[in-house]
Amino acid sequence: MKIRWYKRLFLKIFMTVWLTSFLVIALTAFVIGHLSEQERYRDVLSAKALGQAELLVDRYERTGRLPSSKAPKDWRRFYKDRDDHHERRFFPPKLQIQEKSSGQIIYGAKDDRGFRNPLILGLVSDNGKEYRVVVEADIRPTLAAKLFGFFLSVQIVLLMFVAGITALLISLMVVRPVNRLRQYTRDLYTGDLSARTDDCLSRRGDEIGELSREFNRMAEYVEHTLQSNQHLLQDVSHELRAPLARLQMAAGLAGQQVPEEGQEFIERINLECDRINRLIDEILSLSRLEQMEVSDQDFALKTVVDTLVHDYQFSAPQHPLIWTSVDYRLKGNPALLERALNNILGNAVKHTPDGTEIRITAEQSDGKLRLSIVDNGPGLNQEQLDKMFKPFVRFTGQQNGYGLGLSIAQRAVQLLGGTLTAQSKPGAGLVLLLEVSL
Repeated sequence: MKIRWYKRLFLKIFMTVWLTSFLVIALTAFVIGHLSEQERYRDVLSAKALGQAELLVDRYERTGRLPSSKAPKDWRRFYKDRDDHHERRFFPPKLQIQEKSSGQIIYGAKDDRGFRNPLILGLVSDNGKEYRVVVEADIRPTLAAKLFGFFLSVQIVLLMFVAGITALLISLMVVRPVNRLRQYTRDLYTGDLSARTDDCLSRRGDEIGELSREFNRMAEYVEHTLQSNQHLLQDVSHELRAPLARLQMAAGLAGQQVPEEGQEFIERINLECDRINRLIDEILSLSRLEQMEVSDQDFALKTVVDTLVHDYQFSAPQHPLIWTSVDYRLKGNPALLERALNNILGNAVKHTPDGTEIRITAEQSDGKLRLSIVDNGPGLNQEQLDKMFKPFVRFTGQQNGYGLGLSIAQRAVQLLGGTLTAQSKPGAGLVLLLEVSL
């Protein structure tokens, strides 16, 4: 199964590094930084507001009048009466000055309840009078504006770059070895029992190196077990051949001596001997299949299928075979494909009524060849579909064969590097889908 791009380990590492870096920067820059900037802004605002208030109080005490707080032009004229650098002096958005002794508002709004985040300061003039100064501390910019500015800043580009480099380095240390281990596992699954990890992986001193060594031990065990089973099957099959041959010879000699009424039993003995002989042939076929060479030979699909179709048109004329010849090229051992298709067609001929057709179609898509073999038999339910490729599985009412044909076909397709699956509905026939890479 192909891994979707958004599930890849590299992307997960990249997003983890990026999000962690972003949260750390956001915490420091927008929480701690915002609070410290807010405090600094209040200190600066207090100093500048007191400086403005001193000028206003000094003017008030000297002249007894103040320019209107609603007339900015008067403020510009007022500053022009002073030094030129006052032209650039900070002016708070809202300011109120109140004489403490009399409670008189000498400047600003009469009511300071409309001030946002009011900052209350104290001021003592040169004449010793005390004044209460209220200034609106409207903190700018807001946190949302700063966040927006951050996303448009060079910091985010640097963050993405650093996260990408970090994820790439981690991927080189983790993802690539995992992908190599996956390839070795796939080789072992497709029949290469000699598949082992390379020295670069097995010599690593970390968890990946330990996993690589465990894989090698598992592969050795699997190879030893499968080879032992194959040898056992071959030895048992060969050992059965000799007594079976003697049994058939004895049955033939007995048939010449027993009276005619005993010939029925002799024929029964010969029939059972033939069945045992066919079973031995099936077991040997399954055993030899594992020893077949998995080559990369280039061959034509048309040649293999045409030969099989002609054979079955001769041996099973009661089943019309419909095959639209196509000229596709495959790589692999053509004997494996021939063995798989031969067993599939043989299974269809055995288990479908006479006169029903068997259809073979082939199509090419996404670098893969898809062969479908469709019959018009009784079909199978889901429970039967789950078991049909297991060795020696036969369903109720099926007496032909020994349940090895489709197991051999599936293993042959796997050795070709492909897959064999089945679809069916009861009463709607069986569809076998064979998919291999071109």
